[in-house]
Amino acid sequence: MARIAPFKGVLYNSQIIDNLSQVVTPPYDVINPQEQQRYYSLHPYNIIRLDFGRNFPSDTTEDNRYTRAARIKTIWEKEQILIQDPEPAIYLYKILYRFSGKDLRIRTGFICLLGLEPLNAGKVRPHEKTFSAHRHDRYQLFQHSQMQFCPIFSFYLDKENRILSQLSSQAPSEPFIDFQDEQSIQHQLWRITDSAVLKKVQELFLEKTVYIADGHHRYETSLAYQADQFRRHPNLQSNSALNYTLMFLCPMEDQGLTIFPVHRALNRVSEIEPSQLEEILEEDFSIEKFPFNAGNKKQIREQFLHQLEIRGKGGHVFGLFMARTSWYYLLTLKETSLNGPWGEDLHPLLRQLDVMILSRLIIQKGCSVQREELDQENIIEYRHDSLESLNLVEKGKSQICFILNSTPIDQVRQIAEASLVMPRKSTYFYPKTLTGLVMNRLNLDEFIQS
Repeated sequence: MARIAPFKGVLYNSQIIDNLSQVVTPPYDVINPQEQQRYYSLHPYNIIRLDFGRNFPSDTTEDNRYTRAARIKTIWEKEQILIQDPEPAIYLYKILYRFSGKDLRIRTGFICLLGLEPLNAGKVRPHEKTFSAHRHDRYQLFQHSQMQFCPIFSFYLDKENRILSQLSSQAPSEPFIDFQDEQSIQHQLWRITDSAVLKKVQELFLEKTVYIADGHHRYETSLAYQADQFRRHPNLQSNSALNYTLMFLCPMEDQGLTIFPVHRALNRVSEIEPSQLEEILEEDFSIEKFPFNAGNKKQIREQFLHQLEIRGKGGHVFGLFMARTSWYYLLTLKETSLNGPWGEDLHPLLRQLDVMILSRLIIQKGCSVQREELDQENIIEYRHDSLESLNLVEKGKSQICFILNSTPIDQVRQIAEASLVMPRKSTYFYPKTLTGLVMNRLNLDEFIQS
């Protein structure tokens, strides 16, 4: 069963913090060092100090980013910067945004607690592999701060929209939180506390399956933290907060859902001659070049990216750009190669994934990157912005980059339903749920109304 529960959320005190845009951030794993520093400078109570603190050369086991987060959190609670709601609620959450100047999109879901279940139990399904370093980082933060600062982003199927209809029917006319973040994305939050509605929503959700979109590391960390606490406290009650994790749930059918591709750029790999790479790739791909010069570079780049998107709707197409070249490559997988020997060990669904084809036939076969090296973040840079990826190569920070099309949401669902996982960083769901908007205590004396 997929068990959800209302909870007493921890929020910023609106009597003290009157502009939430200055204290919330995106999830930690999309924040680069420059952005981290900017959030530090933005406001003295920015959540970055708790969720993604800085490292210093002088750090010790007694004084580090995790111990500092715990101390700062305690101070903020004493000063009433962070306060806990007096009664359990499920938080209806709407995100309003425009993508590439297009029409307004609205993504609707809700923030609640989800009962923890092993990933092999079938009710909570991942779709991506994770990095061990990220899991260790989140575990240390859980252990010291005893707080979840950002909800895991997950989906469920609900074609009739019964769950959101129930919650929306009892939502107050005005949200209690309504603001625009730094990207002009609007965030609205309503508390739903009616016990009859909450019970009905919980009952409806029992039949659901949860598909993790963003936050695989945090879910795995929640399981590890729960197991550790059970070892330390064998009499832990079933309604302890430690048996739950903070979750944002959104119906997979929601029209406000946007998925970006995650492009790759390679650093510190063996020198690759364009002619040599072309010769290898021609075995499996039809190759087209888009030559450019200083005068038409922007125009050619736009054509290249447009053709990548258009042709990707009918096949497996990839963009490629190498350092010290004056052309872009468009690589179209040959039909004869789709079921080739490169994927004999893979499930048929995985062989259809662009990210898997890229990994096996281009990065590993073409660029001679070993499979075990794919877990090393210093070798591969991940970006969801295609221009940013191309600029990494132009500025000499990376040797080669690969531009992809988005993974369709149905493909994500099929992979999860088959208990399979995609390569790391296969999807970028947009917009992100915010860190610091609604938080959850992980104290031993915190109990959940099930």
